[in-house]
Amino acid sequence: MQQSVSVRRAGERSVISVAVQENKAATSRGMNASEEPIPQGFILLPSGGDSFTIHHERMGVGCLTAFLVIWLTIWTLGCVLLLRKYLNAGTMEDGDPIPLWFVLAFWAGEVLAFCLLTYLLFCSTVFRVDRDSLVMETNVLGLQWRKAIPKESVRRFIQVRDGGKDEDSFPSWGLEVEGDRTIALIYRQPYEKSHWLGRILAQ
Repeated sequence: MQQSVSVRRAGERSVISVAVQENKAATSRGMNASEEPIPQGFILLPSGGDSFTIHHERMGVGCLTAFLVIWLTIWTLGCVLLLRKYLNAGTMEDGDPIPLWFVLAFWAGEVLAFCLLTYLLFCSTVFRVDRDSLVMETNVLGLQWRKAIPKESVRRFIQVRDGGKDEDSFPSWGLEVEGDRTIALIYRQPYEKSHWLGRILAQ
């Protein structure tokens, strides 16, 4: 297999587009992405022929996960204190009563941050590849969903830098498959994980 890599800009995202094409000379030399070291959190299981299964357990992005845990703890305390103040007919700094929408906005942020942290810590994904399709099965604490992508519709896999830009100080990368529509396969992961997965799936 021969891998050609090009870099382009898509809005404010830095995208590495990975296109893989057949190269008989490289194959004869034994150049195979599946022989590369498998990143931590992945398990590659051949199923015979061109079929295989990849299990991926998210291990979070260390700094990001630690930041979210600390931030969520402080935010939760703030939400509880705000709710208590609202129930006791507390007022804003200008003396007006605390509006209900203000309390709900704070708790909405709480729910969103909790969902993100749960996903980062407990998400597991299975990629099943056969001669006809790529199937992605995601599980988060028993909640499951499934996406099937016909192989004939796949144009390329794109490695996307989704963290560490602008005010975001936690560098991370994701992987998308571009076909009839663009689907995120993994995101907010160390560079080597999305890079390895993209090469394996593109074979």
